[in-house]
Amino acid sequence: MQVQTIDLLFQGHERAIASFLVEGPDGFILIETGPESCRERLLAELKERETDPADIAAVFVTHIHLDHAGGAGWWASQGVPVYVHPKGARHLIDPERLESSARQIYGDRFDELWGGMIPAPADKVIAVEDDEIISVAGLDVCAIETLGHCFHHHVYAIGGVIFAGDAAGARIDDSGFISVTSAPPQFHLEHTLSSIDHLIDLAPASLYLTHFGEVDNPEAHLEAYYEAVELNALFIQQRLEEGMDAEALQVAYEAFQMEQAFRSRVRSDDWATYQGVNGTAMCADGIRLYWEKLTDDRA
Repeated sequence: MQVQTIDLLFQGHERAIASFLVEGPDGFILIETGPESCRERLLAELKERETDPADIAAVFVTHIHLDHAGGAGWWASQGVPVYVHPKGARHLIDPERLESSARQIYGDRFDELWGGMIPAPADKVIAVEDDEIISVAGLDVCAIETLGHCFHHHVYAIGGVIFAGDAAGARIDDSGFISVTSAPPQFHLEHTLSSIDHLIDLAPASLYLTHFGEVDNPEAHLEAYYEAVELNALFIQQRLEEGMDAEALQVAYEAFQMEQAFRSRVRSDDWATYQGVNGTAMCADGIRLYWEKLTDDRA
């Protein structure tokens, strides 16, 4: 098996969003499509590798957020089967609700950032269950449910190689800084930590992050990410206990993250990439909503 990491150059940023071209004994699969706005870049990169869309036997998306699966509908419309978590399948077939929600968030920037979504033919969207193995292109791809970032997240394992989506954070440089992927509205602390523990137990030989690329030491990365999730969740909890409102919390969390990044010697252009793919304001909202819902449920 050969894995090629394709940099989609999202918004001109290097190492922001990846797709993975995986070559098996009998052909190719694609893991993560990236957003529709990056489709031409992806197709050009495949052409550079002398690979046509018709050569792709299957597409796997870890979850349906636009930076991971925004282009899935186009691939399905080309006749390529797209594998996805059961709770995400209907949103690829009918993306109207998903796109409408994103347009409310991003406003006039939506088309520039994401490029919309093409509805996927229903017969080409295949819901895959936890621990189900799909045999394609001479590869056995195992879907592993890893909740926490959202309620419809899989990582995909091929032997000892794991494609982690957003279950293992974002790390776009070699500084050691890991950005916690806690976008609202479905971030869940206990599920996130449980998923990280599950990945540690799997002891992957290789770990690939959609943001971004192969991790040199999977065990050390996962252990560091577990600590980062706990640290940042505690920071938000403490600020809420102090009575900080949502807007002030966004500012405080950005400062807290910037301090961590500064200590790790993250370069300014890399910090801009982190903000582009996993913005601190968005992530602060995700953790805040988790704590507020927990408080409401206990009331």
